[in-house]
Amino acid sequence: MSAIVVDYEELRRMSAVWAETSKSLAKQAVAVAAMAAESSVLTNAVFDPLGAARVEASILAAATVPHGLAALAARLAADSMVLEAVVAKEQLVDDFPLPELAAFDAWLLTAAVRFPFAPGKTLAAGEADAGSLANAMVGYLAPFTEPLLGLFAPAAIFRADVEGRRPLTVEPFFGLPLALVGAVAPEGPGYAVRSSFRPVWAGTAPTGLGSALRRIADMENAPAASLAIERVVGRDGVARYVIELPGMRHMGIASDPEDLSGSISAMALPATAYTRAVSQALDAVGAPRGAKVMLVGHSEGGIVAMDLAGDPAFNGGRVQVTHVVAAGSPISSKQVVSGSDTRVFSVENVNDIVTHLDAVDAAPETASRLTYQFSADDHDIVGSHDPVRYAERIEALADSPNPLLRQFQAGTAVYFAGATTTTVFSLADAPPG
Repeated sequence: MSAIVVDYEELRRMSAVWAETSKSLAKQAVAVAAMAAESSVLTNAVFDPLGAARVEASILAAATVPHGLAALAARLAADSMVLEAVVAKEQLVDDFPLPELAAFDAWLLTAAVRFPFAPGKTLAAGEADAGSLANAMVGYLAPFTEPLLGLFAPAAIFRADVEGRRPLTVEPFFGLPLALVGAVAPEGPGYAVRSSFRPVWAGTAPTGLGSALRRIADMENAPAASLAIERVVGRDGVARYVIELPGMRHMGIASDPEDLSGSISAMALPATAYTRAVSQALDAVGAPRGAKVMLVGHSEGGIVAMDLAGDPAFNGGRVQVTHVVAAGSPISSKQVVSGSDTRVFSVENVNDIVTHLDAVDAAPETASRLTYQFSADDHDIVGSHDPVRYAERIEALADSPNPLLRQFQAGTAVYFAGATTTTVFSLADAPPG
């Protein structure tokens, strides 16, 4: 007997559709009821009072009787709220890290007996079990990050930004401006130099969005911070460029932009060493001014992609960014250049804490911006953020009936077929010396 897999994010989307439909029905009920008071009905009442009364009664019945539009809207709104509540309850139960909790409980129960005979091993086992539980709890609580920060973040100005769905400008503990990170770890001019790293996929175009993310995964495991530019010449003879941007490699401060300070800078500042390195790399491959570009980024790379897409000197100046793909990136509050026609596709694992670091829920869906959320809790921070997991989920969407996604996929197809030249660059905050 096969297991039943429940996609909670699809159920949440269904709940949202029901809620929007109920609002539309309520508006229609008001509009229909208003028809009973239209001048034409009142005029006819002079010549045919009974007929007018029947018409008025029928109109009001369509809007207000137990099976009318208003009642249907109310029931649909109630069903939407019930479904949302049931999904929340079931997910809280299903995703709770019971194995990790049981392991830590077992250690607590036996530690006093084991410690006298093997104190070092006992403490090491307790530390490992506590670490596993803490690691699992991060993913478990990640979907509730925004409301938790809105309620419990120490800095009042931070809580106000969260409640107002505004882009974050301060850190959550003391309310200090995020831009101060520049004073702690100054951003260099950025530096990109051709790398000796030659991946097995060099010289072939990505086969799709998932393929591009798998290439980013390879670069995140490369010896040095890097990015790749794929020059793809299509059947129309036009050269287009896929820029693949890996995420953060260091939890501390390093000499390249793919570190913790670089990630914070990318969230807080419009231009960073990483964005400047991308421009240098484009110049190095000879990309002409106005060339069409697709930016694909994971984690910090997705933030950098949106920073570039929102910079008029880059998007609409240096190049034309036609598409942005961001996987596991907190970009909900970032916008592209107004009037640029840049299309954005963001993929977020709700159990990936990184996607919540901007403390803003997913950006509203429009014809040019689509956010796909899914739930996959590995009870592991790194596993839930893995670019390969994101690649697998994107590849599973290949046959999606969503018209906005199909339109996005069709628009990016020209980047995945043609003679390809791949150039990998090593990155640094500043030139050597």
